[in-house]
Amino acid sequence: MEKITIVRKAQQEWMEFKKAVELEGRTGIAEITPNQHGRSWRPPIEGVYLINTDAAISSQMIRTGKGIVARNWKEEILKAWTIMEEKIGEPGLVEAVAIRTATQLGKEVGWRKLEIQSDCKSVIDCITTDSCNNCSYAIILEDMQKLGEFFDQCNFSFIYREGNEVCRLAKFTLNLVNYVY
Repeated sequence: MEKITIVRKAQQEWMEFKKAVELEGRTGIAEITPNQHGRSWRPPIEGVYLINTDAAISSQMIRTGKGIVARNWKEEILKAWTIMEEKIGEPGLVEAVAIRTATQLGKEVGWRKLEIQSDCKSVIDCITTDSCNNCSYAIILEDMQKLGEFFDQCNFSFIYREGNEVCRLAKFTLNLVNYVY
């Protein structure tokens, strides 16, 4: 079962990458520098809190891990959360839950302007468009719409994996016993 999950995740990420490259080609972008298109982390505009999320799955350990890091426009890390659950999960669904959790945590802290980034393009696309065909995300997306009413501004964006340093935190989380804040 583990090999199938790994292969599916790799296929999903490859298709997301291939689609992104095709879209870049169609828009006439000749050369992509490291700071373009979410390939490296950049601070948000002043007054906005940027929250990066990632999820990891270990079918061997029967665990999922979520890493969430919040920074301000001064590039200061303000908060970091790790959440480990003893269960197996579908990669996109676990990523969607990580994004919803980041949104909830931003609300709990009282931030009114958020930018939430994830390296899971399929989930970000479901959030940012009205046409999501994945019914397993439906409840999560509905929760996020209700959460969005709290904020003055709440944007969701895709960042390439190499720009999302939180992926290391999510993998680390798999080895934890408890939630860490």
